[in-house]
Amino acid sequence: MPTTTHDGLPPLHTHKPSRRTTANRVFVVVHFSAILALLYRHTLSLLHSTTLTSFFITLTFLISDTLLAFMYTTIQSLRMKPIYRTEFPENLKRVVEEPDFPALDVFICTADPYKEPPMNVVNTALSVMAYDYPTEKVSVYVSDDGGSALTLFAFMEAAKFASHWLPFCRNNNIVERCPEAYFETDHSRFPEAEKIKIMYQGMKVKVTNVIERGKVDQEYLTGKREIQAFNKWTDGFTRQDHPAVIQVLLDNSKDRDITGHLMSNLIYFSREKSRTSPHHFKAGALNALLRVSAIMTNAPIVLTLDCDMYSNNPDTPLRTLCYLSDPKLRSKVGYVQFPQRFQGINKTDIYASEFRHLFIINPCGFDGLLGPNYVGTGCFFSRRAFFGGPSELLPPEIPQLHPNNVVDKPLQNPEVLELANHVASCDYENNTTWGYKMGVRYGSLVEDYFTGYILLCEGWNAIFCNPERAAFLGDAPINLLDALNQSKRWAVGLLEVGFSKYSPVTYGVRAMGPLMGLGYAFGFWAFWAIPITTYAFVPQLALLNGITLFPKVSDPWFLLYAFVVLGAYGEELVDFVLSGGTFLKWWNNQRMWIIRGLSSFAFGFVEYFLKSLGISTHGFNVTSKVLDEDQRKRYEQGMMEFGVPSPFFVPLTVAAIVNLAAFAWGHVEIFRGGGSFEELFVQMFIAGFGIVNCIPIYEAMISRNDKGKIPTKTSLVSTILAFVLYAAAYPSRQTTANRLFAVVHSCAILTLLYHHSLSLLNSTTATSFFITLTFLVSDSILAFMFTTTQSFRMRPIYRDEFPENMKRVVQELDVPALDVFICTADPYKEPPMNVVNTALSVMAYDYPTEKLSVYVSDDGGSALTLFSFMEAAKFASHWLPFCRKNKIVECNPEAYFATDHSRFYEAEKIKDVYQGVKVRVNNVIEIGTVGPEHVTGEREIQAFSKWTDKFTKPDHPTVIQVVLDSSKDKDVSDHLMPNLIYVSREKRRTSLHHFKAGALNALLRVSATMTNAPIILTLDCDTYSNDSQTPHRALCYLSSDPKVGFVQFPQRFHGINKNDIYACEHKRLYKINPVGMDGLLGPNYLGTGSFFSRRAFFGEPSHLLPPEIPQLCPTNVVSNPIQSPEVTELAHRVAACSYEISTNWGSKIGVRYGSLVEDFFTGYRLHCEGWKSIFCHPTRAAFYGDAPMNLIDVLNQNKRWAIGDLEVAFSKYSPITYGTCVMGPLMGLSYAHYAFWPIWFQSHAYIQDLLDFVLAGGTVQTWWNDQRMWLIRGLSSFLFGTIEFFLKSLGIASHGFNVTSKVLDDDHSKRYEQGTIEFGVPSAMFVPLTMAAIVNLAAFAWGNVEVFRGKCSIEGVFVQMFIAGFGTMNSKPIYEAIINRKDKGRIPKKTAVVSTSLAFALFAAAHVTLRN
Repeated sequence: MPTTTHDGLPPLHTHKPSRRTTANRVFVVVHFSAILALLYRHTLSLLHSTTLTSFFITLTFLISDTLLAFMYTTIQSLRMKPIYRTEFPENLKRVVEEPDFPALDVFICTADPYKEPPMNVVNTALSVMAYDYPTEKVSVYVSDDGGSALTLFAFMEAAKFASHWLPFCRNNNIVERCPEAYFETDHSRFPEAEKIKIMYQGMKVKVTNVIERGKVDQEYLTGKREIQAFNKWTDGFTRQDHPAVIQVLLDNSKDRDITGHLMSNLIYFSREKSRTSPHHFKAGALNALLRVSAIMTNAPIVLTLDCDMYSNNPDTPLRTLCYLSDPKLRSKVGYVQFPQRFQGINKTDIYASEFRHLFIINPCGFDGLLGPNYVGTGCFFSRRAFFGGPSELLPPEIPQLHPNNVVDKPLQNPEVLELANHVASCDYENNTTWGYKMGVRYGSLVEDYFTGYILLCEGWNAIFCNPERAAFLGDAPINLLDALNQSKRWAVGLLEVGFSKYSPVTYGVRAMGPLMGLGYAFGFWAFWAIPITTYAFVPQLALLNGITLFPKVSDPWFLLYAFVVLGAYGEELVDFVLSGGTFLKWWNNQRMWIIRGLSSFAFGFVEYFLKSLGISTHGFNVTSKVLDEDQRKRYEQGMMEFGVPSPFFVPLTVAAIVNLAAFAWGHVEIFRGGGSFEELFVQMFIAGFGIVNCIPIYEAMISRNDKGKIPTKTSLVSTILAFVLYAAAYPSRQTTANRLFAVVHSCAILTLLYHHSLSLLNSTTATSFFITLTFLVSDSILAFMFTTTQSFRMRPIYRDEFPENMKRVVQELDVPALDVFICTADPYKEPPMNVVNTALSVMAYDYPTEKLSVYVSDDGGSALTLFSFMEAAKFASHWLPFCRKNKIVECNPEAYFATDHSRFYEAEKIKDVYQGVKVRVNNVIEIGTVGPEHVTGEREIQAFSKWTDKFTKPDHPTVIQVVLDSSKDKDVSDHLMPNLIYVSREKRRTSLHHFKAGALNALLRVSATMTNAPIILTLDCDTYSNDSQTPHRALCYLSSDPKVGFVQFPQRFHGINKNDIYACEHKRLYKINPVGMDGLLGPNYLGTGSFFSRRAFFGEPSHLLPPEIPQLCPTNVVSNPIQSPEVTELAHRVAACSYEISTNWGSKIGVRYGSLVEDFFTGYRLHCEGWKSIFCHPTRAAFYGDAPMNLIDVLNQNKRWAIGDLEVAFSKYSPITYGTCVMGPLMGLSYAHYAFWPIWFQSHAYIQDLLDFVLAGGTVQTWWNDQRMWLIRGLSSFLFGTIEFFLKSLGIASHGFNVTSKVLDDDHSKRYEQGTIEFGVPSAMFVPLTMAAIVNLAAFAWGNVEVFRGKCSIEGVFVQMFIAGFGTMNSKPIYEAIINRKDKGRIPKKTAVVSTSLAFALFAAAHVTLRN
């Protein structure tokens, strides 16, 4: 037993090796030999596989067991040299004088006062402030990363209470120095305890009241110092964006307790945060603390604590000094780690929250090597360890941060505070080594594991100190979802290290040696998901299929399996019990490991790799420390908590169902004589073992009625998925389900499906079976989509209008008023001059100006857009009379002046005025702000006064600015002009805004209060009017049939190149299909160019759904001027972000929420409610817009549509169920055509489609490009959209509304005009396209080689050669972009290399699969 002494002085610590070390080493050799033998058997079985099924099953087990062997090896490395330490803190003062004790800085991190109650943090701080340690040497820093005034208030109260609590603990030698924990025990033996308790309860009530109110009221602030402290919390102070706050609450140079003793320093700290700067979560907070504390106290020892991890032993710092004061260790010890221990865990620890292996058993093994890993809390660091290895100090950028710097100025000295604020700024770390070579390390969600690992790699040692009385006690998550989310976050973070350049199996082994490197390789935790998932499903599914996977009981190989499994479990049980655990806790621990493998580890594994591919991102979620009483009671009773729907619970429930079914089926088979017990024993045992572990899941599904039961939705989804899994295991039984696709429109398709079905039934190998099955499923989907396409062809009609007759039917005075809605959101993606031109084009309509109101919704809340419209209003006074006088048809100034306009002498003058407007607007856009020099009148100055520093795009008040008032504003010819109103609805981060749908609903309400026109035209910001007669065309229908809800004009685009290489015209979507739907109930709403009856937004034609206030009723007559105070006030009220709460807006009234394609969903719902629509397609295009002109924008736009369509398709309003029932089969199938777009890649039978296309005005060349783009979308937008939708449905990913950019640079424009496809940026969506191009070219070339070599006949491979050749022809632009092109639009090299590698991988996989 080695003992450390100092020149004859008593020892400070000692350690002894584990008595089981030799036995461990012998067992490892024997057990690992058995594992190698098992892997050898798998390899032999793989080589001798006779079918594809047996090959893949064996390969699955080989991979799973190899991973198990690897993970087992990492654990065994920690059993090679475990040691146990003992300290003698009672000897410390005989070795080191108390005045010579080093100073101690304590870091306590918190982030959210609602998830981490401030009273918990206060208790943690008070417990360490009461340490048996010189108070003048202790400084407690509380990092509040949420920047909450509530937390600061709690610590101000704590500082007052500390003046009573600290002397009470000191005078009575209290051991339990956390007030909350102490007052829960018997404290009656000290007479003053009750008085202290009353003071504590008073503080607790006061803090809790403030938390419930959500703010610190003036009544709680008594002194000037307190009031001054809270002055920093202004309206612009948010959690994500605020300045640094450093508040010294206690100063040990002057603040004393009630007995006159000085108290420890207590400093509240919240670092600066900005949305534009990365903050690195907890790691960033700790580094900020390191710097701030260096400036203020710079103690050589630093203790890091989680906010809920209070001190349970007042002599803990003395135990640490037993190591850090040892001259033999001092220069090499980087940190002393105490185990995490938890309070409040139930008797059998059902969630395995103790993590006994992670926090006690493994650290003892590490301690015999270089030392334990850092676990994020309860760790005393040498400050020097954060600044390079023991032999090489890495100097910080300023001398005040040097670990040896002596702070000689008072804590609250202005220079100290100024420098502390400087090093706490969010941009301080820029161009420094903080987080990379210095301080806590960035690069992983588990900053503690990564930091400890890097420190040990740099040459530091660590000590594991595990005294009999727990040094710290904390809170563990005590509901299942929190436990799994925490484990998932750890799994993702560990993988970030495992697959980085610092991987333990490479870098770690070189830097620390093989045992430490392998020990740290437990970071590949998430790998457990693969073997656990394999053993949770594969043996069971094989059992259901009557396939035997394991040796019989009488087979010698069975003994090998038994030894490997029982040996591993037995060894773990021994370790667990000897470390102080019980058998029941061990059982729950292994069950939770299985649960984590099927949920946390699996989802963490997926999330990490999605993030690596750029598909998904992850962040740091604070684990909640709050639990309601019902949950706590169930937890104490040992009942698992499943109460909320979560994708985590789905694989668990599926596994429970599959294991139960397999176990029951195994018994049936044995009793029927279908299999022997000997052969099925192992699979029956595994299924039975799964069932025993799943007992809490069965109870939560069936017998429980409390709120912690598994939600019905989860049970249903899991049952369906279990049946799907079961069906996948029985592919031959899918034939009946596949025959559901038999009802199709075409006899040819029926014949093809019949052919596939026969081939499937007559398959002789697994390979041919699965290939045929793939074609059957694909062609069945094509048949379904083809059927939806045919619904458009059942009753197409073509309309003509006679707007010239309107004035003979309806007098001009009786023409209904028209409100035009133009939506924009970003002045940089949607240039304001485009929006201005759209507005001017409709303001110039041949329509009574007093009945025309144009509302511009600026969802970006940009002053630049408002300025543009103020300039537009001035120009309109010249432009409108010019158009009226000269009967201009092209009323968009930009489009008009691009043509020959010389026949009107005043045109050049108007053009000069327009160019002046354009120059001023573009100047403002480039500058990025509207300066005083741009604003001339008092009205304009007042309008822009709303844009304060607090006004941001996602957080701002409502702005409604009447730019033109039709009752008084006149043009240069003295005619009144239309109303022009700028609207930017209120936005708050805490409120949903529903993207464009929310903006349109806000416009509906605002316009109702100001003008309430019965007709509404909705326009995209870039869709300008091309025909001044368009409103009269719409009125030809809206005035004749009260059931017409809207009149839809086709989307047409200008600037599209000759052959429309990106198929932006969407002829089917915007022309062919609407003509077909027009013969039924009418076309779908396309989001722009649509004239609505306002009444259609308020319920069915026969039943008005009244809005919540009468002023919003579509029949209400507005009698007040639009700028009257009453109107303005009400308009602001209905534009508030909270207005829609508890109303029908978005669900039954207005534009509908629930899909990214709000236009499609709204039109669909209106049709379902009984409204009709009209497709109006005049010879002269009514509107022209901008189409995306580079491939990535096209694909991203299509992906967004795909996701939105799927949101409708898989909602309760699915067109094939709800739609068919409500509107009839043809309309239901028509809408299903759009809703299920993403699940296919081919839209047509080619000849029929070509005919439709040419008759609709297309050419063969544009049709060819259209079908090519359909294939491209299928391999990119639709594929990624489908994946993103289902990931979002499972809660793994989320999506939002991205504005399609309307800006293109000159090089892009030139290439587009030349018909060159633009690939220039790296994108995951280009990978499957490039792979397909390579595979098709290789297949076509190889087919020709095989034909010429005589290996096969052209007859036999003609169809495959044709398909590959067709793919090659369609891929021509891709080959050019890989090989020939040198411009910026070529395919990036990285994409080409990745695609080539994946193509080869696909070829190799196919070769292995198809050749067997």
